[in-house]
Amino acid sequence: MNNNEINKLMKDAQKKSGIDIGKMKQAADNGKLDDFINQNLSKDATKQLKSVLSDKEATKKLLSTPQAKELMKKILGDKAGEK
Repeated sequence: MNNNEINKLMKDAQKKSGIDIGKMKQAADNGKLDDFINQNLSKDATKQLKSVLSDKEATKKLLSTPQAKELMKKILGDKAGEK
C-alpha cells in the first residue's frame, strides 16, 4: 500500500465516520483518545471498538494486518516502527 492509497483510505474513513483524523491523532498525543472516542463515535461504535481493544487476541489480529500497520505508520509517523 503506497502513500496515495493510505491517504485515500484515511480520507474515506474520515468521510464515512465524520471524524477528523488529525484531531484524533492530537487527542492520542495528549493522552485523551478515550475522551475523543466517547465524544465522536456512537455508543454502539464506542462499545464495539472498546470490545475489540479489550480482547488482546482480537486487537493483535486487527493490528497485524498490513493495512493497519500502514495506517499506524501514517498516523504515528516514525514512532510506529520503533520496538
